Amino acid sequence: MQLTRTISLAFRNMLANKMRAGLSSLGIIIGVFSVVVLLAVGQGATASIVNQVSALWTNLLTVRPWSPNSGDVRRQGGGNQKIFTMEHVELLKNMTDVAWVSPLVSSQKQVIYGSKNTNTTINGVAPAYATVNNTSVTSGIFISEENSTNRDKVAVIGPTIVENLFGSEDPLWKTIRIGNVLFTVIGITKTKGSSGFNNADNAIYVPLSTAIISLFGSPYLSTISVQVTDAEKMDSTKEAINTRLLEVFKISDPAKATFTVQSQAETLDTLSTITSTLKIFLGRIAAISLIVWGIWVMNILLVTVSERTKEIWIRKAIGAKSRDIIEQFLVESVMLTVFGGIIGIMLSYAIVKLITSLTTAITPVITSNHILLALSFSVGTGLFFGIFPAYKAAKMKPIDALRSE
Repeated sequence: MQLTRTISLAFRNMLANKMRAGLSSLGIIIGVFSVVVLLAVGQGATASIVNQVSALWTNLLTVRPWSPNSGDVRRQGGGNQKIFTMEHVELLKNMTDVAWVSPLVSSQKQVIYGSKNTNTTINGVAPAYATVNNTSVTSGIFISEENSTNRDKVAVIGPTIVENLFGSEDPLWKTIRIGNVLFTVIGITKTKGSSGFNNADNAIYVPLSTAIISLFGSPYLSTISVQVTDAEKMDSTKEAINTRLLEVFKISDPAKATFTVQSQAETLDTLSTITSTLKIFLGRIAAISLIVWGIWVMNILLVTVSERTKEIWIRKAIGAKSRDIIEQFLVESVMLTVFGGIIGIMLSYAIVKLITSLTTAITPVITSNHILLALSFSVGTGLFFGIFPAYKAAKMKPIDALRSE
């Protein structure tokens, strides 16, 4: 009964002082909103990466340049290492259990159409790229063997490129300028969204031979994708490729290899580790935000104590004990933070829905764990930052109350 009366009294005090209650709750609303939205974005980024990588062939190996060991740290340096050429592609094609081999050379270039321009990724690819990377077109055609053999200056563009350069205009058979070279658009890829740190929708594909000769002026490849005939032979094929390349580059110590061979599962593990770290980082930022706003709540409650000295004295005069005063202020603090937490969660759902409607790259996901965490933070903040004001109120002497009147 005592707790029920205390809650009722706290609720009446909140209604009687709406401005003060609103300011107290504002801090928690912003703090909880930050926690839920940031965690939802991190969850959405992780889910997007998992879905995109899992959508590719499960029996895919990626061979890329890799910087040799530096002390105990192995550093990836694909952009600096220039070791793979078409000779290595032919070598991999002839290996056992290899179904497809897709070489890739990639770099950033400025692309211009009319008065519009954008800076995007240019991928020089072979026809096998479409099969190996599960890429299809919604209109037009993809890069063909004839395009590669003839070094045709043709391009297949992603949906984002269409939007940025052409708007509502049909891009097929239009001419764009990549760097200083003119290309004819022959196809538009199907929307795939981002995968890790790459966005397939914001990329342009040109014949590999054309990219090497006309755009980049270098015979060296960025990566080589290898599709294995059977997923059960992934490990053996990976080991065979690794051993063969060590022989080709005359490297006796595998630890000093200038390349790496990774499976999709390993790539997914790496990306998941990165996104998990990102989620932890975002969660800590949100937690700091909540602590800051918790201090805000404590300061307002301290001001409240000084404003309610007469009320506290009257309650003590009619027999209220120190624990009753502490209970009253703690209940008020928790109620303010819980109400603020509920409003913050509702606001988070609205913002997440808005983000989802504005972009398809990342879909923020609010889980039940996020809600429980936010509510726990709200209750914890109310208790932790309400203790000092409640203790100060309980220790107030009647003579102090008389002096304040």
